[in-house]
Amino acid sequence: MSYVDNPISSKYDEFLELIRVLCDCYDSTGKDIIALSIGTAIRVLVHDTHNSTCLLTHLSKKGIRFLSTSTKNTKEKIHLGLVRRINVGVSDGVGGEAKYWPICDERYFPSPKEQNFTSFEDWWDIEKVFDSGKSSLTRKDLVLSVTNKDGGAHFDTKVQSNYDEFRHNWSGGSTLVGINSKLARGYDNIPIYPAIRQIGYELLRTLKS
Repeated sequence: MSYVDNPISSKYDEFLELIRVLCDCYDSTGKDIIALSIGTAIRVLVHDTHNSTCLLTHLSKKGIRFLSTSTKNTKEKIHLGLVRRINVGVSDGVGGEAKYWPICDERYFPSPKEQNFTSFEDWWDIEKVFDSGKSSLTRKDLVLSVTNKDGGAHFDTKVQSNYDEFRHNWSGGSTLVGINSKLARGYDNIPIYPAIRQIGYELLRTLKS
């Protein structure tokens, strides 16, 4: 079997556009499941293995500074740095939206204006973006668990327990309770997918700058 050159630069542009289109689709449809495809595109763009080289390494782009939007809310016991918790239109524990929300989506609240740029290693493999005190996840943990274990590109019948802790609607550690009804309500989604959407935002801001 013979091989021919596969131009890297055009593929890099394609994957940036793919991530942008997927992020736009996530926002316009409200379908969290689109994050599976966002995560897979992110993996191809940034993650090296023993057997494969990512596009950023091919193009020597990992030496730039990467945008981190992870924020710490001291009022929350569980750190979910890439998402916020929104409660809009909920009346006495019923109706409205109670969701984990990517920080970049400003439909209800403005995004924090602080900008922190760090090395690729810190951004991808060191900074804890989810932390319960018992378990934590970096961006690498989050993206690779979604893509390699939980249906993005592959599906395994087992996932790591530190990832599983954050893929439930109660993962943020709080529940809404109606003042009069006393009805307890969890969040309507899980924090994993909006966090992947936020990583897509960080990458687009970093690599388009």
